[in-house]
Amino acid sequence: MSKERISGLLIWLGASVVGVFFALRIKTAALVDGAYTPVGNDSFYHARRILDAAVGERGFYQFDNMIHVPEGSWLTWPWAYDYLLAQMLSVALWFSPDAEPMALLSYLPMLLLVVNTGLLVLIARELQLHAGLMLVALLAFAAFPLNQFAYGVGVLDHHSAEQMFCLLSLLLGLQYFREPDNGRRAAFLGLVLGMAPAFHNGLFILQIPLLATLFILWMRGSTPPPKSVLRLAGTLLLSTLLVLLPSGPFRDLQFSYATLSWFHLYASLATALVLAVFAWQRYSRRLLGYVTLLAIMLIAPLTLMIINATNYLAGDLVLLQEIAEVKSPLGLLFEPNGSFIMSANYSWLILAAPVVAVVFAWRVIRETEPPSLFLAVSALFGLLLLLLQVRLHVFGSWALFLGGAWLLGHYGRNRAWRLSLLASVTALLCTLAYYPALRYQLFKVYPPGLTNEYSTTRALYPVLAALCDADPGTVLAYQDDGHRIRYHTDCSVIANNFLLTRQHGEKTIELQTLLRMSPETLLEKAPQLRYVFARLYNVMEAGEHGFQPAPRESVLAANEPLFNALTMREDLPEDFRLLAEIRFGDQRDFAYARVFKIVRGQSPQ
Repeated sequence: MSKERISGLLIWLGASVVGVFFALRIKTAALVDGAYTPVGNDSFYHARRILDAAVGERGFYQFDNMIHVPEGSWLTWPWAYDYLLAQMLSVALWFSPDAEPMALLSYLPMLLLVVNTGLLVLIARELQLHAGLMLVALLAFAAFPLNQFAYGVGVLDHHSAEQMFCLLSLLLGLQYFREPDNGRRAAFLGLVLGMAPAFHNGLFILQIPLLATLFILWMRGSTPPPKSVLRLAGTLLLSTLLVLLPSGPFRDLQFSYATLSWFHLYASLATALVLAVFAWQRYSRRLLGYVTLLAIMLIAPLTLMIINATNYLAGDLVLLQEIAEVKSPLGLLFEPNGSFIMSANYSWLILAAPVVAVVFAWRVIRETEPPSLFLAVSALFGLLLLLLQVRLHVFGSWALFLGGAWLLGHYGRNRAWRLSLLASVTALLCTLAYYPALRYQLFKVYPPGLTNEYSTTRALYPVLAALCDADPGTVLAYQDDGHRIRYHTDCSVIANNFLLTRQHGEKTIELQTLLRMSPETLLEKAPQLRYVFARLYNVMEAGEHGFQPAPRESVLAANEPLFNALTMREDLPEDFRLLAEIRFGDQRDFAYARVFKIVRGQSPQ
C-alpha cells in the first residue's frame, strides 16, 4: 500500500473517531430514563414512519391520513431515505431480535458520518491535497458543531443523506472531468444525480454545478466527447425514472417540486436536453441565444411554481420565518446574542466563507482545467447555499474546509516546506476559531428531544398514548407538537411542521383559527376534535440572574387564547375532562400543560 493511501486511511479513521465522539455527545437528548427518543422535531416523524415500515402494522406509506386531517396529506419527504433506514433496521433486528428498535435506529445515521468522512478523503486525494492540509480540513469537518444535528445519536432527519449525495456527486464529477472520455465515469455521475431526489426532493439542484461547468467548457470549445456527455444525460434520465416509479405522487400524476413527482422527471429531461445541445452543437453566438431562450423556456414553469409557493408561504405563514434552520448564518449577527450563536454553531471560520466564495468566483473565470473548474463552480455554489440558510450547511461546509485547504495548497505552489507551514498555521487558526464551539456548543448537555418544551411535557405523552389506544381521534395541539404526538400515539393531528405546500399553509391557518377561539366556541365549531394537548410557550424569561418565571401577562401575550384559557381557567365547560397536567414548581396559579378529552355530554368514566 502506498504512502498516500496509508495517510488517507489514517486521516479517515482519525477524523471518523473525532466526528463520532462529538456525535455521541448529543446522546443526552436521545437517551432518557433508559429509553431512546428521536432528537429534533422532524426526527420524530421520520422515526414514526421508519418504525411503522420496519416493525409496525401500517407498513411503509407515502400518504398519511393521520396528519392534516380530515384530508390527509402526501408526504413531502420522498420514499428512499426512510425506506432504506427501515430496511437497515430490519436487518439489524434480524441479528439482534431482542433489541429495542428505537435504540438500534438511533445509531444508524451515524454510519453516514463515517461514509461522508471517507468521501471527503477520496475527494482530497482526487485533488492531490497535501496530507497536512487534508488532516486539518477533515478534523475541522469532524468537529463542525452543526454536524451534531446531522449525525448525532437519535438524529433521524435526512440532512446526512443530503450531504452524502452532495459529496458523491462532487467526487464523481471530479473523476469524470479528469477523464471526460470515460463513459463509465459519465454513467456513474448520471446515476447518482438521478437517484439523489429520491432521498430529498430538493437534490435535483445538484445538477446545477454540472450544467454550469459544461456550459463554460462549451463556450470555450472544450466540451467533453459527445459520446460521454450523451451517456451522462441518458443515465441521468433513466435513473431518475427508476426512482420515480415507486413514488406515489409520481403515479398520482402530480407535478410539484414539493413531492417526488413528474417535476423531477421534467428537471432531468431539461438537463439532458441542454447536455445534448452541448454534445451535438459547437458554440456560436447565435446558438448561445437559442440555448438561452431554450433554458428560459425550460426553467420558466419550474421558477414560477417555486416563486408562487415561496411567496404564499412567506406571506401567509409567519411561522416559516421563525424557523431557525431557514435563517442566514450571517444574518444572525444582527440578532440579540447573534455573534455568540453564530460562533458557537459554525465557529469563527464562517467569517472566511464570503472570502473563500469570492476567490472561487474568480477561479471560475480563470480556471482552464475541467476538474479545477468543476471544483470552483461546485464550491461557489455550495458556499452560497451555506451562507443562505442554516439548514443548507450540508451543501457548503465541505467547500469551506476542503475547498479552503485546496486554495491554500494551490498558493503554496506544491513546495513541501510551504505546505507544511501552511498546515501548521491553519491548524492553529482553526483551533482559535473553534474555541467558542468547543467551550459552549460541542460539549453542551442537551434536553430530551433537543427542546425544553418536549422535555418538560414528556410525562403527558404516555397518558395521551393510552387514551388514543383505547379511543383514537384527532388531537388539537400546537403545530410544533404535531410530529411528537404522531410518534408517541395513534391519534391524528390537524397540522405539524410540514410547511411546504399550499395545503400545509391552509391547515396551519385552520389550526390558528381554532386556537383563537374560547373553549365554549371550540365545542360548537370543532365537533371533530377528541383530545386537546394544551401547552404554553415562553413561561420563562431572561433576567439579571439568569432565567426566571415569566409573569402571567407575558405568558398570556405569548400564547393563543384557547390554550391560555385551558391552562389558566378553572371554570372550564364540563365537556373538557382534564386527564393530566404539569404544574410549575414555583407555585404559579396556572398549569404549564394539560391533556383534555372532549366528552361532549358523556358520563364520567
